[in-house]
Amino acid sequence: AGSYNGSTAAFEAVNLGSIPSPAAINKYMKYKLVIFDLDGVIADSTKLVNEYFLKIYPSLTVEKSTALLNGNFHEELEKFKLTNKPIEETEEEKKIRQEAYSKEKAKVSLYVGIRELLEVLHSTGHILTINTSATEVNCTPLLENAGVRDLFDFIGAAEVSKSKVEKFRMMEEKFKIPKEDTIFITDTLGDLREAAVAGIPTTAVTWGAHTRENFTREKFDNLVAVVDSVEELKNIIIN
Repeated sequence: AGSYNGSTAAFEAVNLGSIPSPAAINKYMKYKLVIFDLDGVIADSTKLVNEYFLKIYPSLTVEKSTALLNGNFHEELEKFKLTNKPIEETEEEKKIRQEAYSKEKAKVSLYVGIRELLEVLHSTGHILTINTSATEVNCTPLLENAGVRDLFDFIGAAEVSKSKVEKFRMMEEKFKIPKEDTIFITDTLGDLREAAVAGIPTTAVTWGAHTRENFTREKFDNLVAVVDSVEELKNIIIN
């Protein structure tokens, strides 16, 4: 179990797996710690996630749903809920809906080439982690079914913290890898903004929720690149 000394007690219960020793990490690596977002980066789940929230909130549109990802998702959703009511349902109906979604989420495929990228990075000694807004039940089963769970040293789901900034700091503390040797991979502007607050170099991918235009409409000192393919992403991380 982890032993993070910060304020988030949930971190204590997270199984971090084996952590490579600093000597085992190739000192010539450009990036030693690679942090992935899950939905829209590793998992082809953007459509499923959108459909889930569109069913809950009748006033939500695809455009508004995409806009929720311009900031911290959990914070933006709470703001949205102040003026937009969800569907009326009993607790039993809510439970059935959530379980059905989790079942479908667990069957989502990885993007083509992602599995191979993860395997290459793992085999070359990179520390791989996930920083996601998804809950544990909507994250770990998907990774297990895809056969890639064991490639990750830490899964930062929503139960650990709803703040990605805080989870970036947890990882820095745990793995003792400086920010300049870390890279975050995301598909949303909100993630890019949180990574900027934490000072984490970030590469944005265009196969998820947001487009190249979203990432380039304002200047971010932490934005390393915007890539359109897994091969481009691999070159950014390894070369």
